Amino acid sequence: MNYKKKQISLSILFLILCQLSINAQIADKIKLTKDNELLGLGTYLTIESEILPEDRPIIISLPNGYEESEAHYPVLYLLDGLGNIKHVVGTIELLTESGIIPPMIIVGIESIDRARDLTPSNAGENVYGGSGNAVIPQSGGAPKFLRFLQNELIPYVESNYRTHPYRILEGHSFGGLFSVYAFMEKPELFDALIVQSPALWWNNEEMTKKATEFFNSHPDLNKSIYFGIGGGDGWGMRNELIRYTNVIKNVGSKNLHWKHEEVGNEGHDDARLILNYHGLKFIFSDLKPTKEFQENYSNETFLKGEKELINKYGISARRPVGDYFDLAMKLIDDENPIGAIIVFKRAYEAYPKYVGILTNLAQLYEKTGQINKAIDTYVLGIKMSKKYKLGYEDGFQNEIEKLKKM
Repeated sequence: MNYKKKQISLSILFLILCQLSINAQIADKIKLTKDNELLGLGTYLTIESEILPEDRPIIISLPNGYEESEAHYPVLYLLDGLGNIKHVVGTIELLTESGIIPPMIIVGIESIDRARDLTPSNAGENVYGGSGNAVIPQSGGAPKFLRFLQNELIPYVESNYRTHPYRILEGHSFGGLFSVYAFMEKPELFDALIVQSPALWWNNEEMTKKATEFFNSHPDLNKSIYFGIGGGDGWGMRNELIRYTNVIKNVGSKNLHWKHEEVGNEGHDDARLILNYHGLKFIFSDLKPTKEFQENYSNETFLKGEKELINKYGISARRPVGDYFDLAMKLIDDENPIGAIIVFKRAYEAYPKYVGILTNLAQLYEKTGQINKAIDTYVLGIKMSKKYKLGYEDGFQNEIEKLKKM
């Protein structure tokens, strides 16, 4: 690349970074009650369960823009939902805005009796959490709770909301234990799991003892599973998780996308926020384009990849906005303006609030002699700049006047 061309590319990159910083902070409105309280967490409702049998409270948190769209969304089923809904909603909204993950529906399942619902078997003597040497008498309800999820809760959610088939289960501690149990008992029920600090010590590590047979009998599992635990959690908890994941490592599963990690110095309870963050990023890591994808770009491969992501995660799935810019800039440097136009068009389709994308798109139309398309793009930019109060209107209008004189 010659010096002049490099200067131009750096100038465009600087402009792009400025545009990203401006548009990244355009927040969606949060509905208010009559008393001006923010309604940001979702709708609290109750499902009457015949399986359990009891009324089960849940929280349904819909993604921003749900009411205005016809899109269908993946669903995250969140165990211990009342205790985790605040930080999970916030993390998901942040990662969604950045394009790290797709928008999704969150179903927070409030716990009524964790020791009953989330444990796969009845506890024997000397069990952690028991009183002295006593058992936990109500334990062992996970099979019934799993039937509730499969036969009542999931059908209810999918009948009443626009859901995409992709389902995620997330649980911490006993919830992590239940997640492992549900995965091994009904592997077809969820496409991905975020397993946090799981209580795999339960009944002398019975899940680990069953794991070898399970993975040997399911060699083609096409799932994404994140196993995370805080680096400051108990040494026993961490070792028990290592022993379980070592089974996966030793048996092997060619299609299983999985990761085990210890994160920071967080303890058992405070690790939940950071493990949710890392787990979501791992589950949806295929939204990040690979180096091979960038180096072997073709218009057909790019559009096919976008279509595959949409088919997998729903129409609102998109790559991080910066990755679209990086790819388009590489194509400009490679003197492939047509490819860059295709990438920028897709970027604006995915990020309609990022009006700066239109500046780059219009410039490329001008560069390739498509003057009418450049004018139309600036006209759209004026409309969107007014809508989001960005202040680009005069600049776009000046560019339109210049193009009309050409």
